[in-house]
Amino acid sequence: MSDADAESEENIASEVLVEKAAPGLAKTFSMVALFTLFSKFAGLARDIIINKALGLGLVQDAYNYAYSITGTILVLFGGQGGPFHSATMTTLLPRKTDADSSKLVMQIMVWTGLLMALLSLVVYLLAPYLAHCLANGEVKGNELYTTHERWVEIVKQLRIMSPLIFVSSLVGIGCGISNTYNEHFWPSIAPAFASAAIIAFILWPHTDHGSALAMGTLVGGIGQLLVQLPGILKAKPQLFSDIFRKLQPGMKEYLVMVLPLTVSTSIGTLIGYVDQAFASNLEAGDWSAICNANRLVQLPLGILVTAMLVPIGPIFREQVLSGKIDGLKNKLRQALTLMWFLALPMSALLLVEGRQIIQLLFQRGEFTAHNTEMVLSVLIILVPMIFFYVARDLLTRVFYGFEDSQTPFRIGVMAIAIKYFLDWLFVTQWHYGTAGIAFATTLMTIINLCWLFYFLRKKIGKLGSYSMVKPVLVMFLGSLLCGFSAFNLVNIIPDSFINQRFFAHFLIAPHALTILAALKIGIASSAGILLYVGFCYALKLEELHLFANKIGAKLKPTKAPVSTERP
Repeated sequence: MSDADAESEENIASEVLVEKAAPGLAKTFSMVALFTLFSKFAGLARDIIINKALGLGLVQDAYNYAYSITGTILVLFGGQGGPFHSATMTTLLPRKTDADSSKLVMQIMVWTGLLMALLSLVVYLLAPYLAHCLANGEVKGNELYTTHERWVEIVKQLRIMSPLIFVSSLVGIGCGISNTYNEHFWPSIAPAFASAAIIAFILWPHTDHGSALAMGTLVGGIGQLLVQLPGILKAKPQLFSDIFRKLQPGMKEYLVMVLPLTVSTSIGTLIGYVDQAFASNLEAGDWSAICNANRLVQLPLGILVTAMLVPIGPIFREQVLSGKIDGLKNKLRQALTLMWFLALPMSALLLVEGRQIIQLLFQRGEFTAHNTEMVLSVLIILVPMIFFYVARDLLTRVFYGFEDSQTPFRIGVMAIAIKYFLDWLFVTQWHYGTAGIAFATTLMTIINLCWLFYFLRKKIGKLGSYSMVKPVLVMFLGSLLCGFSAFNLVNIIPDSFINQRFFAHFLIAPHALTILAALKIGIASSAGILLYVGFCYALKLEELHLFANKIGAKLKPTKAPVSTERP
């Protein structure tokens, strides 16, 4: 056998090992996307109820400021793709069958939990000072509330939610353990429990909206931890006498990874603090408008990014371990194409139907038509960020596959400085207000992606980007067609399209206009998506044809074998 043949067989064996090591990308992506979709809609229901009950005023402004430390840490550190999730999974994956893996799991949980508990205590004690840092500007529009009232409300909610910092670390570790043992249901569905708790506390009779909102968030975080137990128990964690005196195999790698990962993951939060500092000098409710617009953008983003990063992370890691750099590049291109194929039409629909979506979801109770325009002005500028955001997060995971958390960290640190400059330029100097903060965010995401692309190309060579130009162009043109058709449909369908007398028979006449608005958006969006898919299929988008062939193969009935035996 020649050396070339031996190398070829070794490469084939490595590919088989990689395929066996991780579940099918499309299957896991679809499963996690479905579970995450449910959680995102639960979060959307939470935001609808909060906006109806509170509007864009004192309590929600204070909540968003306090949440930027406590709740955001739960989302970033406790979520799938967060630092504790990534570090735990990367460390545990090659050792999950070892006899001492249960000790490693317990050491990770105890050490991390104690450190984050200490941080929770620090946040509780320093809440008055942190409140000044979070909202250091004078409140304009004093008919709503004063600067002192805002500070008091932030301190109160911040202290109630401070234990979330401790909870978030265990939730993130639990997600990493669960995904290592191929448990995806509970990690993906867990955020829905947090949203349900907030909804319950808001709807429960109370006299203090701020305390109810903060307590609901805390109870929801604890619920997220409890539902991780089935996945954590698969690792059979156990206490042992040397938990503080002896590092278990793999613990050193975990500690080396988790700090840079934590800082890298926190970059977005730190950038958010920069935005808060500039927004605190704007009109009352402006920061809540930015937060609401960002949540609408994060609805498709969260589904796509979480659903892709859960299965692709281990695949990238296995490709690196087996030395298959070409296979790594191929998987990266496949993942990017899939995410862009889904993200582009979603972005088009958010742009053309943004006002109708905000009105449908939020404009009721204390949330006024003026509030809708405030959110819309930010949403339109943030939507183009989606295309670059999904690629940025995917490229970051390739670095993690090489156990390189330093490069994303350094890029993130530079991003903070540039974001501060852009906010200063657009808000302080050019006075663009919330639109300036949104534009700075989108521009910073593009710059961040360019840096990641440059350094990844230096690490592994050419990524084959030119082969993606044609499919991206086809998807972009298809998205324009999707947006154009949806815009026209949602604006020409008359309100008389649905007879309100029909609803009266079903005792839902008071909600007829809401149902009409939802149907108009649904019809327009469905038509746009169908045109988008048809356009991409007609222009022979390879990925769509491969997907259609796989679906056709699954739906095609299997012929029973013909018996050759004589009766």
